Amino acid sequence: MTPVIVGLGAFAAACVQATTGIGFALVLSPVLFAVLTPTGVILAVTSLGLELNLLVLLGERRRPRVAWGELVPILLAAIPGSVCGVLLLRALPKAALQVAVGVALICAAGLLLRRTAARRPAHDGPSGVSGRLAVGFGTGALGTSTGVSGPPVALWLARTPLTPSEVRDSLSASFLVLGAIAFAALVPVLHRAHLSAVDLLVGLGCVVGGHAVGSRAFARLDPASFRPLLLAVILGAGVASIAAGASALS
Repeated sequence: MTPVIVGLGAFAAACVQATTGIGFALVLSPVLFAVLTPTGVILAVTSLGLELNLLVLLGERRRPRVAWGELVPILLAAIPGSVCGVLLLRALPKAALQVAVGVALICAAGLLLRRTAARRPAHDGPSGVSGRLAVGFGTGALGTSTGVSGPPVALWLARTPLTPSEVRDSLSASFLVLGAIAFAALVPVLHRAHLSAVDLLVGLGCVVGGHAVGSRAFARLDPASFRPLLLAVILGAGVASIAAGASALS
């Protein structure tokens, strides 16, 4: 049953992220933890995520619109952040980190939702290179310590005047680079993955199908609904992170 579970989880996760630009690890990780080792989960999510983001950027017969000016400082700062995340994972209980991350995500997404509802300027908070560096460092640290790397970047991009297509493509580009960084940081523990080739191949095929469905859903999505939907996924990530941490602590 493991290949079936991996395939269904990969299909659903790819549908969500291809539609909203985020949510792949949020959907897939809890499913895989039921059938794979922790290292196997990280390897599978990272590998399948790399495939999905390549499909979004290169497999939709269009020219990607990536806001590299926003992303480059974030991605550079994610490299030392990833190293610090590994150290945090060794020094602190992962469950406590998950609860803290979940609370922070819910608070940040809630504030941004209030600002959007009040029609305040979306880009009136901390900005510039220092803000991007802080987001990048936090993203890298969260990716290797808790597996939740996408929401900080998504929150940053959601507060900019970028179009939905630019936000989605920029998220995919950032996840592609962050996935490569995370993979490199985790190379020393890959021997613990115990991930079969069959499970991985099934997941790769189902990601293709999930992307096909999600990309069509995104094409039909009302642009005005994109940011609220994106923030709803981030809120879901926060709730899931708190639930996972609380379950481990109890």
